[in-house]
Amino acid sequence: MALTRARARECIERGIAKALALGFKIAIAVVDDAGHLVVCDRMDGALWVTPEIARGKANASAAFHATTLDLEERFGTRQLFADNVATLGDYRFVFGKGAVPLLDDGRIIGAVGVSGAVPADNDHTIADAAAGLFQIGGSGAAPPDSPHRFS
Repeated sequence: MALTRARARECIERGIAKALALGFKIAIAVVDDAGHLVVCDRMDGALWVTPEIARGKANASAAFHATTLDLEERFGTRQLFADNVATLGDYRFVFGKGAVPLLDDGRIIGAVGVSGAVPADNDHTIADAAAGLFQIGGSGAAPPDSPHRFS
């Protein structure tokens, strides 16, 4: 199933609800499996740069088929590589916590990224909620029996 605007809006609304519950002003971006922007929203009062950061996180999650929590750990010891990849072509990748892939029947159909809830662990919590899960395992990877699916 494709990632539709309606489904992306559902992610946005879940993420904003979680951000409000936690007391943060954030931006949230949903991209398709190729990193094309589907929907982006910035809450009133969120920093002007947060939409671009949220999209960069979502791009990284979709491109590498992983949460940015996993990517932050993976590329933490390979900073030169991460810096080079972050500026490839027309895409911008942000490898910091705050994005999770969206799956449908085990296939990645996009990703959701969040920025503005410092520290970034909160971005990650909000991204989980936006994707339809409230919490994922400590590794940042969804358990095999409960991937980030649309509800």
